[in-house]
Amino acid sequence: MTTTPASDPRAAKRAELRRATLQLVLSVVVLDAVVLAVYRFGGIEHGAPRTRTIFTAVWMVVTAVVVGVMLRRVRRARSYGRGRGARSG
Repeated sequence: MTTTPASDPRAAKRAELRRATLQLVLSVVVLDAVVLAVYRFGGIEHGAPRTRTIFTAVWMVVTAVVVGVMLRRVRRARSYGRGRGARSG
């Protein structure tokens, strides 16, 4: 593991971006683990097809919302320190 000098002004930005990205990934992993546990141990796995379809649809919507919120944090971390309205890319 390499260390960055304290005088590197980009080190804090990289750390914030790394943290936000890790939170994005971990939030999806935790959400999926919880939902899979509910699916498996809540009896939905052997439920009616309509129940499984609704459960899956809700799961997808919740995942999309979580990813959207967490991705906004990643974008904010990525553009931190840039001028307001500046586009990255």
